Amino acid sequence: MMEKMFHLLFPDVCVICGSLLNGSERYCCTACISGFDRFRSPSEAEEVLRHAIATRFSDKFLFDRGWSLFWFHKDNSLQQALHAMKYEGLFTIGTLFGHQLGQWMLQGDVPGDIDCVVPVPLHYLKKVERSFNQAEKIAEGIAQSIHKPVRPELLKRKRYTESQTSLPAPLRRKNPAGAFQAGKSSMPPHVLLVDDVITTGATIASAASALRAAGVRRVSIASVALAAKE
Repeated sequence: MMEKMFHLLFPDVCVICGSLLNGSERYCCTACISGFDRFRSPSEAEEVLRHAIATRFSDKFLFDRGWSLFWFHKDNSLQQALHAMKYEGLFTIGTLFGHQLGQWMLQGDVPGDIDCVVPVPLHYLKKVERSFNQAEKIAEGIAQSIHKPVRPELLKRKRYTESQTSLPAPLRRKNPAGAFQAGKSSMPPHVLLVDDVITTGATIASAASALRAAGVRRVSIASVALAAKE
């Protein structure tokens, strides 16, 4: 809470190292951003994402298109920025990451028939605790870049789950199973499903399954980062 108040009072400092930002920097200084492990291209990120998902799910989770911006490594500057976003109330970092991710997507080939952007939802207890859903803020940033509506009402989290970061890998795969259900609205044919970090892929796979069961024919996925095996 004190750190959140600090950045509200002194917004021109880096959320990672505390150094003063120059006029072109927002939230993170250039030196800290240089520590983010960025994919070389959208096509490289999609290839790596497909391989990671196929390794874990075989043909049980097939997605249409996929995008990630960074590799996620423990204890690096990106983790600190995401932590500030999720747990210190600096939700506007999510919108900034989302905008960057949307611009990254536009460097490649974004299907014109994506109907809307759907954030992976939080359980309402977690949303009350944090006051916002970080995936929704990222989705808003993407939507601004690719000019598609955000439709959070299409997907609900019906079961409270433990944080994936606190669980060993085998439990991470089981933890989100059956955690989601589609909303009552009519489902569009092609949805872009968004989360902050894809770790095992279990959360986004469970969310995609709920959307498909409700009539969505194609699910594409996007995340700020993809967890590296370490």
